[in-house]
Amino acid sequence: MSQNAHTLHLFFEDPIKLKLGQLVYQYLAAGNTEQAQRWADKLGGADLAALWDAQWFNQQVSAERTHLLLCFDTGTHDDLPLRALETLFAHGLRSAVLEVFYDQVGETERMHFDQGQWVSRKAFFESNPQWRAVVEPAHERSTAGEGGRGADSAPDGDEEDPYGHSKDPAKPISVAKLRKDEAERKKKAEEAAQAFIDMARAMGKSGKSPVQGLIAVLLLRAGFKGLLQAIVFTVVTVLLFKGFWLWLGLSLVLAIALPLYYMLSEYKDIHGDDGDGDAEGGEEGDAEAPQGEPPAGEDSAVHTGNKAGH
Repeated sequence: MSQNAHTLHLFFEDPIKLKLGQLVYQYLAAGNTEQAQRWADKLGGADLAALWDAQWFNQQVSAERTHLLLCFDTGTHDDLPLRALETLFAHGLRSAVLEVFYDQVGETERMHFDQGQWVSRKAFFESNPQWRAVVEPAHERSTAGEGGRGADSAPDGDEEDPYGHSKDPAKPISVAKLRKDEAERKKKAEEAAQAFIDMARAMGKSGKSPVQGLIAVLLLRAGFKGLLQAIVFTVVTVLLFKGFWLWLGLSLVLAIALPLYYMLSEYKDIHGDDGDGDAEGGEEGDAEAPQGEPPAGEDSAVHTGNKAGH
């Protein structure tokens, strides 16, 4: 069974917050929610349901001198621990590094968080240079062995960089907004999948193929694309150029021609050149058939008749 393996480095504001976070997670991993809630209250009343997802498994919690290390596995379609990070940032967490190994595709991805925001790898270490030796020990050893090159000298994403698989945002974004965006994206994907299932069921009841329904949707989308372009053309030309009726007439032609063009192109992309291929295949088959030679059965019958006559 495929699964996602998470490794979460948690850096707190002070040693007291670190110790309280350690006790909360160690009791949660042990299944002792009563003691976990006791220490969560001392941490500031953190919600246990937000800190710990019931779908996590193979949990391991270990406390280092500088940070808390939390490891757990999830299903391939489960959410990232953004809710836990959002809650921890409200209760003494300063920064965090999340590493996820996607077993299904065999790829690893890292995300860096600082002061309640998802930031780039470069920005994270500019703000927290002391944590590089903790979360990127192999990087530290390699740069130290190259004549004292700085830790930031290796470019992000370099092929020789074992930590170059960082997923960086275009600009810092709060964990709360990131979690909201991920929830909306997941909801839209589920709604799209459910809509397709409903369409397939409806077509199945009516005796129509779901594939034909999907093709119809693609053709309609292509037609709408052409119509939208015609509308944009109409607005731009009428506002910027003289000759209102000329541009309006041309726009009406485009409103018919462009949707037809895009729908025809989409239809060809879907069906390909099946008809032409079949015709060529048939012609080649006819060309390969020898002309004027009797079948083997008829030839043998003729020779047999000749022998009988003699």
